[in-house]
Amino acid sequence: MARTTWQEEADLIVVGGSVGGLAAAVLAADRGAQVLLLERSKQLGGGAATEPEHVAAAGSRFQKDVGVEDEPSRLVEDLVAAGGEAVDREVAAAVAEQGAPLVAWLADRCALSVELMSGDTAGHSRPRLHTSGDQGGATLMAVLTRAASRHSRVNVRTGVLVERLVRDDTGAVSGVAVKADRRGVSQSVAGKVLLACGGYPADDALVAEHCPGIAGIPFRGGAPASGEGLRLGIEAGGSTRRLGDCWVTPFLTIPGDFEIAVPLPRLGAILVNQGGGLLDAQSSPRALAETIRSQPGHVAYLVFDERVATVARGVDPFFARTILPKTARRAVTLKDLARQLEIDLTGLSTTIEPFGPVLELAPGGAAPAGGLLPPLHAIRVTGARRATLGGLAVDGAARVLDANGRPIPGLYATTATAAAVGGLGGGRLSGLAALNALGLARLAALDLVASLPPEAA
Repeated sequence: MARTTWQEEADLIVVGGSVGGLAAAVLAADRGAQVLLLERSKQLGGGAATEPEHVAAAGSRFQKDVGVEDEPSRLVEDLVAAGGEAVDREVAAAVAEQGAPLVAWLADRCALSVELMSGDTAGHSRPRLHTSGDQGGATLMAVLTRAASRHSRVNVRTGVLVERLVRDDTGAVSGVAVKADRRGVSQSVAGKVLLACGGYPADDALVAEHCPGIAGIPFRGGAPASGEGLRLGIEAGGSTRRLGDCWVTPFLTIPGDFEIAVPLPRLGAILVNQGGGLLDAQSSPRALAETIRSQPGHVAYLVFDERVATVARGVDPFFARTILPKTARRAVTLKDLARQLEIDLTGLSTTIEPFGPVLELAPGGAAPAGGLLPPLHAIRVTGARRATLGGLAVDGAARVLDANGRPIPGLYATTATAAAVGGLGGGRLSGLAALNALGLARLAALDLVASLPPEAA
């Protein structure tokens, strides 16, 4: 192998400005590492702005403050119960251990307003979902971007294309080849590499190859996710796990592209089409997404009253603070709601009738029992490909594994580039995506810092 001429050097090169990449950069830099963060687009944060980014953290101080007894091993058991054999216990245990120190770090180091969510445990055996600020992922993205951009040991560059990973004669990853733009000259940067890119739900060819069952459902998301990190890792010898695990949502809001995680139909919301006809909201996410895509305009509407809205606000702060105010239409009467949404009033009235009349409230009067309590709310939704849960195989230190299960020296992965800890079954548990991204980021940063010479760390 020809000797590489390095134009620049860093202790850690983070490929991808996702929240996982930003967190890893700050965590490593705080411990003395020189970090170069490279992002292909002009914006940092990936698709976090449209996500709640709740973190499933077990054994946190926020749980202890309200008397919740929990520990990482319980989270792992919940993962195994949901995901079965798809769960790698070693990696799951390592990631679960990062939850409590991560939410403490976000609160103390990054000044993030972290809260423990009460009420619905979202499939977990304990209340362990921690919010990431008033606006969810948008707030998390903002505080991590600020921390990375202002750090003296983090160099952030956007609009940079990473063409390939550079490997030495032993097979170790020793750097990257980059271009500032498509017409720029390729340069080589030395350093260990963390792949922190998105998955591949936006790449039609990869989805057709690995998840053919959902190829007909389009991708909608806040950032392009075309599998660049996966490609780079595979070309460097990385192996993969569960590439067929893909996540589809039937309830992606229009506008906003927010996924509604709170179970509105279970709380009493009804699902109707443009003609006001009732749709069955109890089928699987994929089947329901296909049903909605088959409706006129490829859309449906979740309609609910103020009683349902009140419960939903209490269950999910992201729904209360972001989704409801930004995407829902409100009306006092059914006629006004139908007019705003251009839904057939006759069909909607016929569908709503079994649920009782829309009540009229006297000023200052108590809400009567029965019927629909105004204001009425409606959210336009569609079915969409949302995420891929498979990716590069990693170990408990976030190191990418080769075909023989051995770590590739100098190469780490996090965010959707790495296989999710829970698999498709674990996808039913909220808070795993953020835990996976941030947990693997912390593991990679700690492993990287431990390998540095004493004077560097």
